[in-house]
Amino acid sequence: MKKKQRQMIGMLLALVVLAAVFLGIRQYNKNTVSATSTTEDTQETVLDVNSDDITSFCYVYEGETYAFEKEDETWYYADDHSLNLNQDRIKTMILKVAPLKADQVIENVTDMSQYGLADPERTIQYETADRSVIINIGNLNSMTSQYYIAFPSEMKVYVVTTNVVTGFNYTLEDLVEEEDSTDVAEESQEMQ
Repeated sequence: MKKKQRQMIGMLLALVVLAAVFLGIRQYNKNTVSATSTTEDTQETVLDVNSDDITSFCYVYEGETYAFEKEDETWYYADDHSLNLNQDRIKTMILKVAPLKADQVIENVTDMSQYGLADPERTIQYETADRSVIINIGNLNSMTSQYYIAFPSEMKVYVVTTNVVTGFNYTLEDLVEEEDSTDVAEESQEMQ
């Protein structure tokens, strides 16, 4: 009889432990979802520009400047309209900065050099029908994996997610659409 009671008590204890683990995991998941939505809710819209309104943009990457312009809803490399660009990739790039959101705003900055913004090596610029925007890119904060950015006329620094900047880590070759091998074969047959 005692053996059966011990087994019953053991099974009840196991059930209580499993229930506690289940409730703990459930609460943890709830907190994780809440923290994620809080982060999104606390982002401040710095520039409320519709990405479709951008008519041209350029950026500096690895010391090179790449400029693009839009004609009839199609993006072209400014220096060579014959290049077939990956339109989806370019639209994704533009969505990183239009609208532009910041995780934090640092007001009244007197020394832009501490954020790598006194003489920035990288910039992103774009134009719409009624405005021109220059975004200076500063240092990467390795502790938070966020970048510092600023606008030339302001004494504010904006802290943005890494993908705002890394979304422009493309050379021209990265943006040119590769020709389909069947298209190349058809062209060579037409030339014969």
